[in-house]
Amino acid sequence: MSRLDKRKEPDPEEQDLVEIMPLGAGQEVGRSCVIIKYMGKTIMMDCGIHPGFSGEASLPFLDTVDLDTVDVMLVTHFHLDHCAAVPYVVGRTNFKGRVFMTHPTKAIVGTLLKDFVKVSGGRTDGALYSEKDLEKTLDLTEVIDFHQTIEVDGIQVTAYRAGHVLGACMFEIEIAGMRLLYTGDYSRVPDRHLSAADTPDNPPHIVIVESTYGVSKHLPRDQREQRFVEKVRGILTRGGRVLLPVVALGRAQEVLLILEECWNNSPELQNVPIYQASGLARRAISVYQTYIEMMNDDIKAAFQASNPFMFKHVTHLKSSQHLDDIGPCVVMATPSMLQSGLSRELFEAWCEDPRNGIIIADFAVAGTLARELALRCSVDAISFSAHADFPQTSDFLDEVNPPHVVLVHGEAGEMMRLKRALEQRAKAMDRIRNLYTPKVTQPVHIRHQPRHVAKVVGRLAEKRAATEQALQGLLVRHGAQDSLMHPSDLPFFTKLHPGRVLQRQLLALHKPFSEVRLALEVMFEGTKGDTDLGQVTSGAMQEPGASQSLRVGGAVNVSYKAEEGGEPAHVVLAWEGGSTSDMVADAVIAIILQSAGEPTGLQQLETQRQAVLDNGDVDSAMKHEMQMLATLLNSQFGQAHVDHQQDLVMLQVDQQHVIIDYKASKVSCSDDALRSRVERAMQRLVEAMNPVQIEGH
Repeated sequence: MSRLDKRKEPDPEEQDLVEIMPLGAGQEVGRSCVIIKYMGKTIMMDCGIHPGFSGEASLPFLDTVDLDTVDVMLVTHFHLDHCAAVPYVVGRTNFKGRVFMTHPTKAIVGTLLKDFVKVSGGRTDGALYSEKDLEKTLDLTEVIDFHQTIEVDGIQVTAYRAGHVLGACMFEIEIAGMRLLYTGDYSRVPDRHLSAADTPDNPPHIVIVESTYGVSKHLPRDQREQRFVEKVRGILTRGGRVLLPVVALGRAQEVLLILEECWNNSPELQNVPIYQASGLARRAISVYQTYIEMMNDDIKAAFQASNPFMFKHVTHLKSSQHLDDIGPCVVMATPSMLQSGLSRELFEAWCEDPRNGIIIADFAVAGTLARELALRCSVDAISFSAHADFPQTSDFLDEVNPPHVVLVHGEAGEMMRLKRALEQRAKAMDRIRNLYTPKVTQPVHIRHQPRHVAKVVGRLAEKRAATEQALQGLLVRHGAQDSLMHPSDLPFFTKLHPGRVLQRQLLALHKPFSEVRLALEVMFEGTKGDTDLGQVTSGAMQEPGASQSLRVGGAVNVSYKAEEGGEPAHVVLAWEGGSTSDMVADAVIAIILQSAGEPTGLQQLETQRQAVLDNGDVDSAMKHEMQMLATLLNSQFGQAHVDHQQDLVMLQVDQQHVIIDYKASKVSCSDDALRSRVERAMQRLVEAMNPVQIEGH
């Protein structure tokens, strides 16, 4: 079947619906990849890997979409978490679209990913792709300049400066009048060699923006540089070594410019060596020299006198064997998150000496060593990371004023705090701004209609609206007539009636409730007043027999019931359904499940099952498996019972009976949703007990 045959014409009912789905970087930092669909067109923004994982586990969730339908892939910059999976998509999948990036990005991607292929080829989980796949990708890749507009099959693409690193760009896409801006990683503050991010020429309807630093605020550039230099001096003065874990390209060049200036102005430091321990950074210097014209005016002016990237006081190391590890020195080594390589090697060698010091100069991703340092040597975090902070993001959004903002590239906690802050700011400015925080593979649907006429009725029509005044209400379509009304008017103008959905969830608890409460307080810190998480209440929706009750985020009640009469200790969540309360409930459930501990006896049952399996007793193994299933179901749904004579597992949830025929792998229940949940739980257990066998070659 050809690509044209597989492509469907847009449904008339959904052709004005924009779908945005992160395949990576949804409530996480890493493997940036966002799919955008509109009017039958599909665009992929970035395609990187996650630095906290390896092999195929580091890839975006590419199997969620049919890559054969992707029209164009737009790569914002050369960092691995934004570009390293591109050759995998081009060389190992059915992707047939076009690929675009800026000139410097393409030049550096070629060098960067050649090293990546060599390094990953030596891992036990193997390389994701070959050098041939990379060559095919580079041959396919087309280049775009800043402020250039190209058209790809009805999709207009414009590139704007993003700051961040050399060649980094924001992409504006326009389809049938709908304008969407994808920032990628961006910075609105110029640094020593890059200009600030541009403002697009036309206001976008949708902005997809990074949320890396949430509501944090960076120190001003001069203060950051002064603090950095002082920390370096302090470590060297006490006879220590300075380890600077960095990304080979981007912030490394910024830090080298700072160190070079400091050494030029400090004769007493000029006998202390500065080592740049990255062959990739050394080779990429030629790219920086080539694209001087794409940097800021300071660098252009300096280049008229001499090459600012020819460092007088910096020595490039070929390997750790060439390091003169005697006395004070400064070493810049990769990777920035200390997960492997020379930075990890030097960290392990130097971390026990209190004279030495580590300075983390870039963003540290959760799950990497750089995020969890607790050592004898000094550890300082002085961010030179060229990601936008809260003032930059909020001011930028105020300037372009989009009605829809999708947050990506941020850890869940930071992202949610940023969402609330931006919502409060928009409300204070009396602006309509919808914010979305999708998880990975969770689609966001935004309806875009360039021109729409609706009749205002009911309470909203009592007062004449001023020209261009925003009206907020329910838009109801009846045939060809659209009406805008207040939600309370719904029963008067339609046959519809608003309703409330009350939801409850029971979770077994195998640890003290105080630990769960502490975990919730850590996540929801800063909540005030009646919704103070730390307040134990006996308010509405408190469960009968509960010994303690918490209210989280003003939306979810958490009631604790201690073990009694053979019924295990558990918590009951209760909330009224809604977008905000459901989001809070999801977060609370995730925290409780993470801190609840493993069900009692599960490990012992698995040991017994394995023992009888080793003896060839399949029937006894199945009985242990049924008991394990009952234990897990008991944790998730409530008391479960095993009937070994009939090979059945039975449980009851909210008056609904569930019967599981384990031998036939069949679940019976009158509630389809509950049956589906139990089936998924059973499937996960079976998969866990029967891992895939991989044969060696």
